[in-house]
Amino acid sequence: MFLQQAGFWRTPKLIVDAPFYLDVTLCCGQVFRWEKVDDWWFGVASDKTFKVRQLGNLVEFENVDWPFVENYFSLDMDLQKISASINRDLHIRKALKEYFGLRLIRQDPWECLISYICATYKSIPAIRHMLNNMAQKFGEKTSFDGRTFYTFPKPEMLARATEQKLKECGLGYRAKYVLATTKQLCEGGFNLESLRKLPYPEAKAALMELPGIGAKVADCVLLFSLGKTEAFPVDVWVKRVILNHYGDKLAPELLQRLTTRGSLSNVDYRRLNEFGRSYFGEYAGYAQEYLYHYERIAI
Repeated sequence: MFLQQAGFWRTPKLIVDAPFYLDVTLCCGQVFRWEKVDDWWFGVASDKTFKVRQLGNLVEFENVDWPFVENYFSLDMDLQKISASINRDLHIRKALKEYFGLRLIRQDPWECLISYICATYKSIPAIRHMLNNMAQKFGEKTSFDGRTFYTFPKPEMLARATEQKLKECGLGYRAKYVLATTKQLCEGGFNLESLRKLPYPEAKAALMELPGIGAKVADCVLLFSLGKTEAFPVDVWVKRVILNHYGDKLAPELLQRLTTRGSLSNVDYRRLNEFGRSYFGEYAGYAQEYLYHYERIAI
């Protein structure tokens, strides 16, 4: 990717010579604590509070440097190559055309892990509410551009919380899993970053040993924070995508079971996950996100 400095303003402005669609990247359901004010997005990532906006191929940002922005939004990834790899059929071709430039954000693994434990059976507004409550109660207060923000709580801060205090943040039954996982990470020496070096199956198995981490949460954490682009999370929307557009590629007994059951069994999740990874290949996670967002918004 080639970048060109677009001028000498207080706000860095860079021309991004690569496909990038900031708005859809931040609102497609992979992150939860960003807010758009006028044409600026405000957020906190890895304890850095910053704002960013896009005007055509011009990207402006404040309070972080370009290497951080490039890494956070995965702008070093060759999206043309990824698109060519996953462009297997007419349906995903429509999704790619509609939202081309959507990037997988490289989230902090710790925040991503807790976020997706909280995300189980919850809407995006509810997830945002829980995470913001935890940040306000256990994170650090900071100010930027005349606005107040809260960093995501460190593991050691959250480990000192009580289950009741977490429930007061709206977590409900999830509170016990968040607390147990946090304590295991703090006390048991579980290193999330070390999972980057493991093959996808081994990294997923390791994550699923943590309290409250099932296959879907593990896949989300691997995809959105640990660089496992072959991960293919399956939720009700992705199940709907597969049934509506890829049912002819499934075994008849699996298709019958999926059409008559509301929820996914562990076996059915595994089979849909395997289908997505086999069909779309090493960038199946990108295919999942484009299809997920297209199913929710465009259709």
